[in-house]
Amino acid sequence: MRKKRIKRILKELSKYLILCIEELREYKDTKEQVFQYGERVAYTECLECLQHLVKDSRCVPEIDIEKKYPL
Repeated sequence: MRKKRIKRILKELSKYLILCIEELREYKDTKEQVFQYGERVAYTECLECLQHLVKDSRCVPEIDIEKKYPL
């Protein structure tokens, strides 16, 4: 029971991170957009860390983050 709950939480967390990255996709590293760009970098790093920590690919999608979401 607990293992299913953990998997569900990890899956939802990865979906949330991807959603946030998608929403911030248009922001670039410029003076006017520095905060939004920093947010995007942080979410991308979190998703990458989650991928490295979780071995079950059903919980966290196995995507090449740097290719799909270049900074």
